[in-house]
Amino acid sequence: MHPPQIVEQLSTMLARPVRLRETSSPASADRDGVCVDVPFGRGAACLRLVGAVQSELSSFEWAVIDAAAYLLDLGAGLAASRDTVLAELLDADRRHRRNALGEVRARRWIDGRADDLDVLVVRLDPARELAVTAFGRHLALTLHGAVHFVGIREGAAVFLAAPVRDIDELTDAVAREAAVHGLVPRGLGMAVCTAGETDIDDAVERAIASARLRATLPDQVVSVRAEDLGGWALMHTVPRSRALLHQACPAAFDLITGDDPTPRETVEAYLDAAGRVPVACERLHIHRTTLYYRLEHLPESVRAALADGLQRSTLHLALKLLRLWEEEATEASVIPLREERLLRA
Repeated sequence: MHPPQIVEQLSTMLARPVRLRETSSPASADRDGVCVDVPFGRGAACLRLVGAVQSELSSFEWAVIDAAAYLLDLGAGLAASRDTVLAELLDADRRHRRNALGEVRARRWIDGRADDLDVLVVRLDPARELAVTAFGRHLALTLHGAVHFVGIREGAAVFLAAPVRDIDELTDAVAREAAVHGLVPRGLGMAVCTAGETDIDDAVERAIASARLRATLPDQVVSVRAEDLGGWALMHTVPRSRALLHQACPAAFDLITGDDPTPRETVEAYLDAAGRVPVACERLHIHRTTLYYRLEHLPESVRAALADGLQRSTLHLALKLLRLWEEEATEASVIPLREERLLRA
């Protein structure tokens, strides 16, 4: 972000005028009235918060102000050494990413480790870059260095951490911090960056895919770890082409035609249970006689697919892909751009 964009977002989130000012310029406090000057750029400049009283600024407001100063310093090449190196982990230049990860490991900044590291991403409702940055930096501070904020990729906050053992505790911390910042988490994902990987880029992509799948299909994707995705990782990469899918498995489309979801739910549960009738009945909460009746009254193409090994596997895959694409479309259509403002204490 350019400095004017940072200032504009800060002003919107604080609901007060904010100006950039060089510390060497003549004082203008009288013109601005009551104000607070927050230095950045190694003291060469400051953010002037017009109408603010320092003692009345809340911790949430200070988190956003800190994020703005961080982004301004980063853009000017004046950020702290550690902040600069961590930000370069997401640099567009692979050489910079590799050098940054090499330095992080050489200096053992992540819990003294030089081997496997966890990449954590938190997807949020669409929000301003300043809001996501404030959330990320403050979460890292709240967790006392257990995670390190790296930057933003595809709107998600990216962190680096030592291997995380208590995912439930981390998930709760993310939810609490997001609530403080008026943000809504849309999914948390993790991926291991092994000792053999020379930058974190691939791990970030795997973690984002995991977060998306977990948010889209929470009942079926039960782990936040990319390493646990199994077949979902493959399905996530399949081109979104209903025409191609229809060519491969017309039975799937015969099954989903119509307003009654029962045939589709029945076949999905039956295939998920690997054809084990007692398991399928338990999932559907029906008697086995009801299951047999439903299976016998399916469209002819679906019954033929269930009777053939390869067609049955293709039908199962096609139904999962359709479910994934439908949920992704639904998720994309219901996420508005949020208007973040921090409430004063």
